[in-house]
Amino acid sequence: MTRMSLIMLLFMRSFLAAAQVLVPFVTDDGHFMVHADGRFERLEREPPIRVIAQEGQVVYVDGQGRLKVFLQEGRRLHLLHDTPVDHLQGAGQRVAWSSGDSLYVLREGRAVLAATQVERFEVADSMIVVHDREHQSLEVLWRGQHIPIADVSLGTERPQWRSGSNVVTFLDKSSRKLFLYEAGRVTVLTDSTDVGIVATGGGVVGYWDDRADRFMVHERGKDHVVSELRPVSVKTGEGVLAFVDGIGKLRCWQGGQLHTVSNKPPTDYWVEDSLLLYVTEGNLELFGPHGTMTVESYVPERWLVNGGLLVYLNLDRELYAIELGKRKRVGNEGAIPTFDLFGNAVLYRSPSGPWTIIRKGRSALY
Repeated sequence: MTRMSLIMLLFMRSFLAAAQVLVPFVTDDGHFMVHADGRFERLEREPPIRVIAQEGQVVYVDGQGRLKVFLQEGRRLHLLHDTPVDHLQGAGQRVAWSSGDSLYVLREGRAVLAATQVERFEVADSMIVVHDREHQSLEVLWRGQHIPIADVSLGTERPQWRSGSNVVTFLDKSSRKLFLYEAGRVTVLTDSTDVGIVATGGGVVGYWDDRADRFMVHERGKDHVVSELRPVSVKTGEGVLAFVDGIGKLRCWQGGQLHTVSNKPPTDYWVEDSLLLYVTEGNLELFGPHGTMTVESYVPERWLVNGGLLVYLNLDRELYAIELGKRKRVGNEGAIPTFDLFGNAVLYRSPSGPWTIIRKGRSALY
């Protein structure tokens, strides 16, 4: 193997390790632990107040109210804020928090002041939405820029916005205009809409156009007519929009196409990341890029989704996963009380005692 090939191999191994979401848990004696790159690390001797687990890092508020971050690279622990913070949010690889009216973000393991005079904020995968009290505006922090979306005058109602992982919608109540922020640009989706029929997801927006009297989907800069009847309800995920139309059909916009998932209304339905799950005749069904399949002939007590991965407990309290249209068992134990999902890693307390982490078929026990 050449020296360059060896360097590239080591780089790829390092990249793949860093791409894993770290797995935090608390032991019986109250120690706060994290599993990172095949190793267990004790971060604190007492349980944290709040935890955000992400790829290559865990951000948490310790028992004393201090904000800290553990970085997998170099296995470093940094203090970010030594006094209690007011609000802490994380999405994707972004973390932000407020102290008073100052907004801070996590950047390369350090706290960086991002804005002041902040009334409210919301963190999404690729941006942060901020209500700037000083400039009386709604802004998006994106790639180092402060991009105004709308003016918000003092004395008016709190601004109403909805954000997905990479888009924001804002309704101007006085004019009934619906504004869209996407990839650094602000446009008007419609000059008349109903706030109750606006759903914003990752790269996809559903809205009712009063002028055209149609339900529309906006995706990748284009608008599509999906129904001429007002939907009963709408839910969105990552590139997925599901709705019950005016005659009770469950329909789904995914992959640039409109699909009729069921000809009758579901008992309930959810859109989680890129998957649509719904209940019909007592069955839990799954609709995704690989079509429709029955999860179980009942609704499992607990199920979690990450991306296109669904993990659930069956009636025997065994763990199963569905991904890419295929079902497989996770581990070989039953009587599992509960579980959590961090990226593609499943964490549960084994009936025999140890904490168990299963990722891609490989187990780690503590």
